[in-house]
Amino acid sequence: MTQEKAGFGEQAVNKLIEVVLARLVDAEHLQVRIKANLKNLAGGEVDAIAIQMWNVLLRPNLRVAHFQFDIDSAVVSIQSAMFRKKIELLRPATGLLKIVINQQQLSASLNAESLCPSNHKQDKVQQVSCELQAEGAISFHFSQPQAAAGFGTCTTMPRIEPDNTVVLEKQGVQTEPPSEFVNSAITHISNILSLVDLANQGATFHIQKLDVKAGSITVQASAHIEQFPSA
Repeated sequence: MTQEKAGFGEQAVNKLIEVVLARLVDAEHLQVRIKANLKNLAGGEVDAIAIQMWNVLLRPNLRVAHFQFDIDSAVVSIQSAMFRKKIELLRPATGLLKIVINQQQLSASLNAESLCPSNHKQDKVQQVSCELQAEGAISFHFSQPQAAAGFGTCTTMPRIEPDNTVVLEKQGVQTEPPSEFVNSAITHISNILSLVDLANQGATFHIQKLDVKAGSITVQASAHIEQFPSA
């Protein structure tokens, strides 16, 4: 009976956190699963929290295919969740973040940005596509209005730096457009993969692994969580 009660308690807290998260994020679907024992659950103490979100808006003009956040032992304020519609941690926690982004989502984000430097307005890029290749490379393909052929292609390899940033190192260029276009696109994708948009929102991340496959990239990072972001 106690185990059954604990199961009902976990389901109730799952649903409560899902309702609060739905107010804070723009996601197609989200799911929360906690592990806890009945004795500690009333005080908000949980053994683990697993949060999964699909097609979630990570930053303006960028959705990611899958967002998974596994948090270790934590204490959550049940009162804040119930009455203030806020997820509040009563003590810091650690966890693991995994984000999967496909090449269509990266391309859409690039094309929503202005990559045209002020001194190259006459060389306006019409479209930039980002290609994630099976061998681990990230290529950028630039096109130009009324151009008979592609404007240019730049291939890069991602690398995690000691300062916890992701650098895209150029490997090859074919009929390169002005370097400002290329550098702007590379910087934009580097910032996304470096989790810049998640920094200073109550958690710090240490990037552990980048896994580039044909059509998608997975970023995995350890996390130290002081607080959940609030609306």
